[in-house]
Amino acid sequence: MTYYVDANILLNVIYKEPEFYEKSRDFLAKVHEGKHQTVTSSVTLLEIILDMAESGYTELSDKAVASIEDIHNLDITPLDKTMTQLAANYVLRDNLTIHDAYHLATALSQKAEAFITRDEELKKKIIRYIKAATPEEI
Repeated sequence: MTYYVDANILLNVIYKEPEFYEKSRDFLAKVHEGKHQTVTSSVTLLEIILDMAESGYTELSDKAVASIEDIHNLDITPLDKTMTQLAANYVLRDNLTIHDAYHLATALSQKAEAFITRDEELKKKIIRYIKAATPEEI
């Protein structure tokens, strides 16, 4: 089974967010150990860099991105023409943000069976296309 990993799961670990850190870290450790196959979008890296800059951690973003790129069994998928067209449809039809639309398009194009996120609003919008879950639900 392939899972799509949303940016917020990675940010839980980067920022060591008290409420989510351990469960997100444990999920990513299982990915690294080969217990789960995962995919994310290159847009995820963009979101990580921008979020860290906005939070005052610009100087640490290269290290964070390198750590993400080092996670075994996490494929980082670049956007292509098909995903861009799908994303545009999700923005227009489902009122997704451009970034969320790219995430959904990538997940579906890569045949992910579940979308791992903590974004409850996003879950409601994408549930018609893909199962959505938190790391601890996997």
